[in-house]
Amino acid sequence: MRWLGIVALGAVVLAWALPMQSVGCGQNAHYAATRSFAAGRPNIDRYAPQTCDLVRRGGHYYAAKGPALDFWSAPWYLALRTVHLVPRDSNVGMRYPAAMAGVPLRAIWQIGLWAVVLPGAILLLLVRRLADRVEPGTGVAVAVVLGLGTLVLPFSTLLFAHVPAALLAFASFAALFRNRSAVLAGACAGLAVATDLPLLVIAAALLVYAWRRAPRFALGALLGAAPLYAFGIWAFGSPFRLAYSGAAIDPGAGGVEQAHVHGLFFTLTSPHPHLAVEVLLSKRGLLTLSPVLAAAAAGVVLLWRRGLRAEAALIAALTVVEVGWHAFRPDYELALGGWVPGPRFLVPLLPFLAFALAPVVRRAPATFAALAAISVGAMVVATSAEPLLSSDDTHHWIARIADGNFAATALSLAGIGHGWLAILPFYALVLVAVASAAAVTRFPVTRRDLVTAVAAVLAWLVLEHGAPELLRVDDLVRQSWGAVAALLLVAAASWAVARLRPEGLLLLPFAFLAFDRHTKWALLLAVAALAAMAVRARLRAAPGPA
Repeated sequence: MRWLGIVALGAVVLAWALPMQSVGCGQNAHYAATRSFAAGRPNIDRYAPQTCDLVRRGGHYYAAKGPALDFWSAPWYLALRTVHLVPRDSNVGMRYPAAMAGVPLRAIWQIGLWAVVLPGAILLLLVRRLADRVEPGTGVAVAVVLGLGTLVLPFSTLLFAHVPAALLAFASFAALFRNRSAVLAGACAGLAVATDLPLLVIAAALLVYAWRRAPRFALGALLGAAPLYAFGIWAFGSPFRLAYSGAAIDPGAGGVEQAHVHGLFFTLTSPHPHLAVEVLLSKRGLLTLSPVLAAAAAGVVLLWRRGLRAEAALIAALTVVEVGWHAFRPDYELALGGWVPGPRFLVPLLPFLAFALAPVVRRAPATFAALAAISVGAMVVATSAEPLLSSDDTHHWIARIADGNFAATALSLAGIGHGWLAILPFYALVLVAVASAAAVTRFPVTRRDLVTAVAAVLAWLVLEHGAPELLRVDDLVRQSWGAVAALLLVAAASWAVARLRPEGLLLLPFAFLAFDRHTKWALLLAVAALAAMAVRARLRAAPGPA
């Protein structure tokens, strides 16, 4: 059966390699930096009109990205150019956004094969190995769900740094977890920061996790961050200067130079807790589109009970901090990272949550499978219908599929367009991966697990219908009652699923009625459900008559 695991992971990677997604500011910025580095220039002056994800310093434009991924991609770009496989830009000489639209899809796609798909494949293998180490036989299922049921899927088809950075951060954790070289672990963490600067948060957490070997880890981190210093010296004459400090927020050839726009570092502001809730529960929220990740909370508890307390604490702390710092963004769009299929800055957290899913697969396979099916379905829909949006309307993906208007794929290069014929191999690979993972992952299913699976699906329906609408009403009326109600809704639904409390059925109006449009009544209903479950728990715990 081992070959089925190889088939499953191979199908995931091939599914990543097929789509050619539409160009955009983020992808074009990486492509511009890659071409500039290959030409021996640190700035992207020549390609500035092709992206809005750039900064202006000292009369030059630079990609607003960590440099390590583009250093890694430059030799690949040179190899492609040597064999005449680099397509020419259209709309040369035009201004933004026409110049951005003229970058060929194939140009971005073939860089992504090297820069994103290859690191993603290594990430799946690493997650599989560590999951099997914790719970033998769960690795394939966990890796496939990570690759198809989370934001790793769409961002493995886009030229962003999140998946490569996630590999490096998780490789750092893996080296520490397996008691390998702390210097190597630190080097991976430092390189992750040089690839995607917000990974500094995860690197700091890993330093605490490695506290007994912290000096060696810190030394490795300093060495691993070398691409960051090298770029600083090359571009600005100092290893301690970052392009980010000159962030230009307005689009088009740098727009207006706006360093420290909102008073803190690179668009960060005073905290807005409401945004942290939206990152999880809005239409594009992490748990709305990938509910299987909610089961990682139970996985953290199981890891703790098995004695993996440092690992459980690390994952819990990372989750709180990574979600919490989104509250320091000025608005919802920046909190999610633009019009993307979910909170992209949380992608490096996902392998750690997948690691926590391993004990859940064995303990509750039916519940895991039910939530994984929803998650895979949502991410496959988003990826096949082009994940980059122009608004917050996720129903746009469904409309595109209904019209047979999909993302272009590698098959589109043969002239077959971007309809059903082009996308069907992508869907077929997803089915092969899921079927192979299911065949190789066999654990006994109990009656309680089946009931829990049904309850979990109902809980997701409640949250998917209720929470985004509550948050939308909050935005309209400039209040936070909906966010409070959404959090209580999560608490009540989680309690009902974990303990199979029938009082959780009180929450069903959120799934089938317009109850969620009235935030204060919604708050009262969530409180009522929690109170009913608390009273029952109290009565069950009370001693019987003597």
